[in-house]
Amino acid sequence: MIINTSKAGKTALNYLKTLIFPVAMWLLFLIISAAGGSVSSFTSASGFEYIFRQSVMPTIVAMAIALPLSGGRWDFATGTIVVLGGIIGGNIGLAISSNAAVIILCCVASAVVLAMIEAVAYIFLRVPNMIVSLGIVMIYESFTSILFDGLGVQLNRYDSIIVVTQAPWCYIILAVLLVMMYILLERTKFGADCKSLGKNAALSINSGVNEKKNIFLTYIVVGVLLGIAAVFNACQANVTPVSNLGSASIMYSSMGAVLVGLFLADFTCMSWGVWIGALGMQTMTYGMVCSGIDSSLQTVVTGVVIVLIMAYTANQASMSRALKNLFSRRALQKA
Repeated sequence: MIINTSKAGKTALNYLKTLIFPVAMWLLFLIISAAGGSVSSFTSASGFEYIFRQSVMPTIVAMAIALPLSGGRWDFATGTIVVLGGIIGGNIGLAISSNAAVIILCCVASAVVLAMIEAVAYIFLRVPNMIVSLGIVMIYESFTSILFDGLGVQLNRYDSIIVVTQAPWCYIILAVLLVMMYILLERTKFGADCKSLGKNAALSINSGVNEKKNIFLTYIVVGVLLGIAAVFNACQANVTPVSNLGSASIMYSSMGAVLVGLFLADFTCMSWGVWIGALGMQTMTYGMVCSGIDSSLQTVVTGVVIVLIMAYTANQASMSRALKNLFSRRALQKA
């Protein structure tokens, strides 16, 4: 087999270039923390381990958001599936056994069923997915206070389950999911169909892409991802009933990774881009904590960064043209 070394080298370089985002975030908050006298906590080995470990769940959630979004479908039900899937799967799993594998399988199964219900509603109601997902959020959130007497689930009480959210298992799970998503999106017809539907749905359908089948497959994958995220979420803290779109915080906390991931997908692949985005955003969050920035101000800073990322990704072409025109005019003036 002949390998195109120049193409492989260019691809490797593109992957390395994506590291600029988390490295830039780290250097920025290194300077800020040094000015505040807290550089030791920011540069400690435990700090690096915390950043990497805390980026696992946002990466998984972000991939579940980015997958339908890459096909042109914005989904608000991500957070509520994580919460309700964890409550249903966690309680059923605990009734069977406290084995981590059993809990994961039960949470994945419940999340897949919840995601498929949303897919069916979207297909048969024939209304925009954004509206369907908002309705699903309200329905699922009401069930969180009804099922199992509204007690939620407490997986964080079981050491045999918590172990999957700690090193090395959390990194093994993340690596398997990243590779799985890479294969699905870059090496299968399913991935090609997702991309074509996202770019031009009408043209793709007329070309023979089965949109309904793609939606079903998409939400099966989304369900698997959110089922695993539900285990991580329930192991971090007690999962309690939510209402008034309270579950949306899980989705919004991963939006930075989603936007960065979709942008970097044009140069590398979506799964890698999402992980790099999550790593960069988690570095920023940890840096603000070490710098002593107030939690309310942290939310403001995170929101501003997300808006700036959205503005750049949405207007990248026009901004590039503006910069070229600016520098070309300066060159002409100097000449």
